[in-house]
Amino acid sequence: MIYTQAQWLLFFFLYCFLGWIWECLYVSVLEKHWVNRGFLYGPMIPIYGFGAITVLVITLPVRESIPLIFLFGMAGATALEYVTGDVMEYLFHVRYWDYSSHRFNVNGYICLFASLGWGAFSLLMVKVLHLPFERMVLTIPQDAASLLSTVLVAVFAADTTKSVQSALDLRELLKELSENNALLSSLEGRLEHVSGNITLSSEKFCTHIRKIEDEIEENKKLLAKRAGLSRTLQDTALADRLNERRAHKAKRLSLLKEKTEAFIAELNALSGSISSASENARFEAYKQELGEFRIRLEAIEHSLKSRKLKEYQKAINIIRRNPSATSRRFTESFHELKSFYASHEEHDR
Repeated sequence: MIYTQAQWLLFFFLYCFLGWIWECLYVSVLEKHWVNRGFLYGPMIPIYGFGAITVLVITLPVRESIPLIFLFGMAGATALEYVTGDVMEYLFHVRYWDYSSHRFNVNGYICLFASLGWGAFSLLMVKVLHLPFERMVLTIPQDAASLLSTVLVAVFAADTTKSVQSALDLRELLKELSENNALLSSLEGRLEHVSGNITLSSEKFCTHIRKIEDEIEENKKLLAKRAGLSRTLQDTALADRLNERRAHKAKRLSLLKEKTEAFIAELNALSGSISSASENARFEAYKQELGEFRIRLEAIEHSLKSRKLKEYQKAINIIRRNPSATSRRFTESFHELKSFYASHEEHDR
């Protein structure tokens, strides 16, 4: 059967929609709650549409052979899944599906179980599903099919544009979170090194520093806690949780700045009583380094404030729609965002 361009497009969108239904039901059963699955916002998962069209095209010469339909369909769809997964991870630094935990997987993009599933799907589609869908699409007048396919292409293009931009925003957010976390850890380590090489003469200063360090440790513990949220999490609850975590980070930054300022003030006080030129030069180097710490902390603080709550919510919603997604490049930051909705996590102790 030779189809028109409009008919091919209608088949594509039909299988995108059916794939969305299948994915939503399958993942919802695994997660034990409804999951609006997929990369796009709308009820379409493009890889199923592309997979179905690929299978239909490559099985045309072997349409009468069940084993060959299975093999051709499995090979074509598996190749498509690998390329799609690889390209998406390259572009967005997020793996939207991950078979790494499955046996006989290749780089986590494909696995034997999924490939066999594609083969079974190919048989089901070619021999069962496509026949009534074909009759249905062929009954649509050509003008109506052209109009409908054009409208669907426009909707699909708009959804894809919005979804790609959201995925790029998620990539930038993960990159920023990872860089800030790494910088904070590095600064804290250097600050400890500086404090270990300064003779603390003022008891008042020592008491102040110990108090700040105790508050920093308490803040770290609060940040490290993972508060489990119910499956019926509402946007307001998510906003409250995000604001709480951002407040903890802001407090940590404030305490580190206070500690840095205290060290600078103490070094200034000690400089007047030092007669050794080498010791004075060492203290000046420390003061310069601490001054740079202060600038970097202010940059992180500005970055934290400039990020709108809506950006975090959009990023978390993408992860929510793809619960099996992972990020090898930004693992820590990805799990930090993922923890906001993951219902299996422990409640605050």
